[in-house]
Amino acid sequence: MEALKPLEHKFKAMVFSLCKLFFAKGQKEFKPIDGNAIKKVLFLRPEKLGDMIISFPVFDGLKKHFPHIEIAILASLRSKAIIQNDKRFSKIYMYLKNPLKDFATLRKMRKAKYDCVVDMIGDDSVTALFLSQLAAPGKPRIGIGKTKYKKYYDYNYLYRTNNTNHIIENTLKILDAFGIDSSKESGYAEPYVSSQELKFAEKTVQVLRKSDKTKVVGYNLSAGAVNRIWAKEKSTELLKKIIAQSSDNQILLFTTPDERERAKPLLDALPENVYLIPENLSLTSVAALIKYLDILISPDTSLVHIARAFDVPVVGLYSKFMKNFMLWRPYDQKVGAVVSSNEHNIFDITVEQVFDTFKILMENRKTVEQ
Repeated sequence: MEALKPLEHKFKAMVFSLCKLFFAKGQKEFKPIDGNAIKKVLFLRPEKLGDMIISFPVFDGLKKHFPHIEIAILASLRSKAIIQNDKRFSKIYMYLKNPLKDFATLRKMRKAKYDCVVDMIGDDSVTALFLSQLAAPGKPRIGIGKTKYKKYYDYNYLYRTNNTNHIIENTLKILDAFGIDSSKESGYAEPYVSSQELKFAEKTVQVLRKSDKTKVVGYNLSAGAVNRIWAKEKSTELLKKIIAQSSDNQILLFTTPDERERAKPLLDALPENVYLIPENLSLTSVAALIKYLDILISPDTSLVHIARAFDVPVVGLYSKFMKNFMLWRPYDQKVGAVVSSNEHNIFDITVEQVFDTFKILMENRKTVEQ
């Protein structure tokens, strides 16, 4: 499938060159949209799970100032699990990369007559450009991070000129298009979790709390890519150090359903104080468990952003790809990102680096609690 990507991009470029003459250009002098004068906004976010999670502060910020506005979202199947029951959205559409089905979805969006379209993809995307033009013809188009296609948007925040901002801070800039001062809005927004899932998670974690001194440490083994998987020998050594630091420390291992076997070596090497999350949990149930952790240790995955949404401290493992690291580091933490010495993987991150960062965050948490 990856080999077909260049052909897909060339085809899209060809179609774009044929259609761009008919595309409407954005306003030269954009005036912020009066949220009181509109009723429905369509957001385009057909990307990965992490992209959806860091977008929640935008939806909450818009709703806080204009609670009457109905928010619709175009998402991908990769993020469906985290939003399918989310009360933020009046309507959820799925982008399937199937021309016939996606055309039918586009017709439904046009029929809904949205007052504004917000393209949240922080880059130039031909797909998003088409959708922003066709989903609500004649209505304001809001973009972020556009360079080649910025002229087709009425408002565009070009965050590439300031790469020191976190991706959440950059994405919040969308709210400026609605006359909302994004610098004053919170970057914290929890994913929707049902009351039943919260009760189950609280009970599950509470079983691990042997005393008031107990700290429950989440350790995520699943990374989504081989270059983000830390050696099992290092994981074992790290967890031994955490348990040796305090016998009250309890480890809760997180894996995707198809990677549970990766937890077995750790469970065999550490028969006490280490537990694996229950089987067959939904993503929102996993999120609920994370909410009750004292800290999470994880490679660069969506679980990092779920944890920070709940204000749970994170030790995150990153390759030295600075654009990615600066944008996607654990939100609102001065300490927490452990960065390898190369751009390709996290293999050379040492146990001492991770353990030292863990100790700092736990000490900071203790200070805050006191």
